[in-house]
Amino acid sequence: MLYNPRMDELRQRAVAIGPGIWWMDEFSLVNAFLVEGDERSAVIDTCCGLGNIREVAEALTDKPLSVLLTHSHPDHIGGIYHFRDVPVFMNSRERLGDVFGLGSGNAFRRTYVSSRGPQRCPDIYRELYSLIPTSEPDPSFNWTAIEDGSVIDLGGRFLRCILTPGHTDGSICFLDDRTGILFSGDTVNSSIILPRLEGDANDLIELYGRTLSRLWQEKDSFSSLAIGHGGPVIDKAIIGDYLHIVEGILSGSVEGQYEEAGFRRGVVARYGSAELWYRCDQ
Repeated sequence: MLYNPRMDELRQRAVAIGPGIWWMDEFSLVNAFLVEGDERSAVIDTCCGLGNIREVAEALTDKPLSVLLTHSHPDHIGGIYHFRDVPVFMNSRERLGDVFGLGSGNAFRRTYVSSRGPQRCPDIYRELYSLIPTSEPDPSFNWTAIEDGSVIDLGGRFLRCILTPGHTDGSICFLDDRTGILFSGDTVNSSIILPRLEGDANDLIELYGRTLSRLWQEKDSFSSLAIGHGGPVIDKAIIGDYLHIVEGILSGSVEGQYEEAGFRRGVVARYGSAELWYRCDQ
């Protein structure tokens, strides 16, 4: 599907990536997905809140909506204000708050467009400022806790919740039983960011390594990854590439280098298709 960024009204793309599954792309900044069951449809993540992701979803399905959040970073929950009247699900370990000093609400949206836009959508990012809400949306929302092993029943279609801490404490992946697609949020992307801990401690790297080991052990249960940025779908073999990096960091056989690239500031190591930014300050 060709995307013309000079349309009279900027719109998110919606592209089918599997039976009853659509990728909803918020202008190459961040991804959301729609999964349609026989009785309900699930919106997985709500992007930054530029434009109206709900209108995109409702143009694709006539089923009642639920929202499933992979984690609570504002680029994934920023559009939640469009879903006040629908059930929202998130892991109990998630905490709302600032990330890397990017702020929240419209301040976050402006910072996100200015910092990510030049790399991810260089031709149109200046136009995206017009899609930031003119007033400050209420960022609060009620949600129901989902845990490791919880199952979301969409009616003849089930999404299994897999707790995958690392990027955040309560990151959740959702495994679709019909296609085997694993919706991985920011747990596994083409490039992953882990913040720096005090004293450059390895605790977060170790935690992320345990998540990767679990996903690698379960890789035969899913077919591919639908990711939070870029993609939208990548080969699950990248999990092994990330595991190689993490195991190497912890054993001392892999040593990343400090880099400043675009909006990223931190130590980075690369292997195969994977790029892990760890001990990141931005």
